[in-house]
Amino acid sequence: MIDYIVSWAISFTGIILGGILATIAPEELRSGEKYLKVFEWVVLAVAIVAIFYFLRLFWLAAVIFSGFLIFIKIIKHEYYFFPWFLLLAKVENFLFLASSLIFIYGLAYGTLEAKQLMEDKKIKNKIKINILIFKNNLLYFIYGFLVLLSILLWPFIWHYWPL
Repeated sequence: MIDYIVSWAISFTGIILGGILATIAPEELRSGEKYLKVFEWVVLAVAIVAIFYFLRLFWLAAVIFSGFLIFIKIIKHEYYFFPWFLLLAKVENFLFLASSLIFIYGLAYGTLEAKQLMEDKKIKNKIKINILIFKNNLLYFIYGFLVLLSILLWPFIWHYWPL
């Protein structure tokens, strides 16, 4: 049970570390932006391949899950979908891969979000930028915690459900 909590905490710190990375080296953001966007798509493709691998017996669920992930990426709200990616960890020891992919994706996502904050709001203070990134994604952290709580409580709910 503790492994789910640790993996949730580590996987979702990627966005904060991405923001810190952007504030440490802002001069590299202009040339690296296109690579970070490609990197997001590569991590998303690896996530989709992993979904099909671990849900190989449930092809329809894998197609729906993957299609929804691509749709969410296109409308730019994909990072809120990744807590559900941790639900696949219950399928077949998928926890390490899922949390690693979320962490790596969060690095790129947080870096691009920090770049956008620096350009839009003209903020020069590095601490203020990272606080804004955390504030903008606080709902995401709470949402991830609720998904984690549902993973942890599922055996108890299933066992004691009055049927």
